[in-house]
Amino acid sequence: MSASLAAHQGGAVFARMARNLAWLLGGRGFQAVASLLYLGLAARTLGPARFGEFTLVLAYGQAIANVAQFQSWQTVIRYGTIHIVAGARDRLGRLLGLTTLFDCGGAILGAIAAAAGVALAAGWLGWDAAERGRAAWFGVALLLSIGATPTGMLRLVDRFDLTTGCQTVGPLVRLAASIAAWATDGGIGLFLAGWAGAALLQHGATWLAALTRTGLPVAIGRRRARRAVCENAGIWRFALTTNAAGTIGLLGEQLATLAVGGAAGATAAGGFRIASKVARALAKPIQIAARVLYPELARLHASADHATLDHVMARVSRYAIGLSLAVVVVALAGGGLLIGLFAGPGYGFARDMLAVMAIGVAIDLSGFALEPLLVAHGRAGTVLAIRVAGTLLLGLLILLLLPGLGAMAAAVATVAASLAMRVALGRAAAA
Repeated sequence: MSASLAAHQGGAVFARMARNLAWLLGGRGFQAVASLLYLGLAARTLGPARFGEFTLVLAYGQAIANVAQFQSWQTVIRYGTIHIVAGARDRLGRLLGLTTLFDCGGAILGAIAAAAGVALAAGWLGWDAAERGRAAWFGVALLLSIGATPTGMLRLVDRFDLTTGCQTVGPLVRLAASIAAWATDGGIGLFLAGWAGAALLQHGATWLAALTRTGLPVAIGRRRARRAVCENAGIWRFALTTNAAGTIGLLGEQLATLAVGGAAGATAAGGFRIASKVARALAKPIQIAARVLYPELARLHASADHATLDHVMARVSRYAIGLSLAVVVVALAGGGLLIGLFAGPGYGFARDMLAVMAIGVAIDLSGFALEPLLVAHGRAGTVLAIRVAGTLLLGLLILLLLPGLGAMAAAVATVAASLAMRVALGRAAAA
């Protein structure tokens, strides 16, 4: 393919991405703002000490959910794209039924782990009986809302508008619950109930949209699941590796929060959570772009359009580097102001953590397209290996640095792990 034709087709890809990105930015932009609002309300209502306790329960539940949740939307897109191109509607239905079973199995196992693991976490975090009870019911409730098959269905047919609508349900409920808790001077339990209810309602809304608006079949059953495994070569390996890679990618922040809480106390954990949240909010637009990019890379790979794929990757990489630098500048110049506006004057101690965390986020963003590229090429195992190594490095550095640096250890370790993973992903993509 000529360079001019590749550029033309690459332009078409970016036009489609821009349309989908506009929908997601609308929803995710609202989510980012709402997230800062409801966490800010929690921080101001509860105060540093109780907000830290809330943060630790939240991190525990989210850590269990991240481990249990299958990243089934990637499996839906990876194999569903092939079936749509081939016009194999029956096979697509069996595939969606299989990924739904993946989701249900993960939720059940995760709920059991959430209830059983409280005693272990309580020993490290110093939870009393009331805190253990809150962590147990919150973890179980959160597990009932996991499952990414409906999200994959919506993305598979480019219904990012519906995805956007569904993804606003959770933030709206959390924001309403936080306002109610703030107005009534509610405690930790009311905030946690709002978080759990929001997750359940958003999950239900996503399934409703996927079943009623996509026109895609979902064929569930033991025989159909067995046929789906046979019809989608390598699906078990792909599903397990993408799930593990996604789990590890999401788990780092939760484990870091729990580590800080156990070693430096709940207040320090709350400060770390605030710094991490603000840093991630600055990077939200380009993280959303990664969700739009993956389906496009999967289509280009399925059609063997390598010239257009190379053109798209080169253009995306240039954008990523520029935006990464912008994140660092904003965090360094206005980090204290952002934290003050977000959480109030009682959390000024988190400013330095935000400055360091922003560097780690910028490193992640500079190569945000590399992981979708490797997964689209069927190299999910490579991504998994890199994620495992990065998470192990993160944990090791936190343990080594906590005695000397306290809560700042988690921020420094995050930067080091991000740099190591960025280098490894770049080398893997170039191989």
